[in-house]
Amino acid sequence: MTRLWELLRRARDRAAPVLADAVALVRPAGRRAPEIVVVVGVVISVLLALVLVGAGRNDAHIDANRAQAVAEVLEGGSRPHTYVRFTTVEGAVLTPEKGVFYPRGLEPGQLVEVEYDRTDPELVRVAGRTWTEGLVPVLLGMLGLWAVVGPSAWALGRRRRRRREAAQASAAWRRGEEPADGAAGSDGPDGEDGPDGEDGPDGEDGADEEPEMAGTVRR
Repeated sequence: MTRLWELLRRARDRAAPVLADAVALVRPAGRRAPEIVVVVGVVISVLLALVLVGAGRNDAHIDANRAQAVAEVLEGGSRPHTYVRFTTVEGAVLTPEKGVFYPRGLEPGQLVEVEYDRTDPELVRVAGRTWTEGLVPVLLGMLGLWAVVGPSAWALGRRRRRRREAAQASAAWRRGEEPADGAAGSDGPDGEDGPDGEDGPDGEDGADEEPEMAGTVRR
């Protein structure tokens, strides 16, 4: 048991510097948490927009060299990658590796009319559908994303402002206390050599000697 505790202690001692370095690296990023959240939201939004841009470019290629065929929907795919098999105008039987674009509502074994690019038959879409099919899902995704990112960034920013205001108030309070502490140790009204310390009216040779002079005159 003692041996086990010794091993745990050594592991803790070795991990402590690593954890301290990790915290030191992460701490500056934590101070920028609102900005980081917003940047992440922007990056994801850009990626979603690029999905639409890519779909539009594929549509442009298909429209430039369009050919039509009847395809059979195959089993084993999923909605993003629904596979079809069709015969081209040249007589080649193809199953595009990327699947068919805009496969909403397709079921295995279904026959569907497709449009493809003659120069690149891997680009195939369901006939009559374009990149606008993905417009609503992308917009809904962005809306949901910013519904989370916006309040999160606002809450983190508010928390950071409160911490900053608390730190400023604490610093101002400390600066306000320093003169009071110094006043107690400086020569002020209570610390100066006043009537009791200096030769004042009670300490000067004045009023105390006048009676003696008066007595001398009387004699």
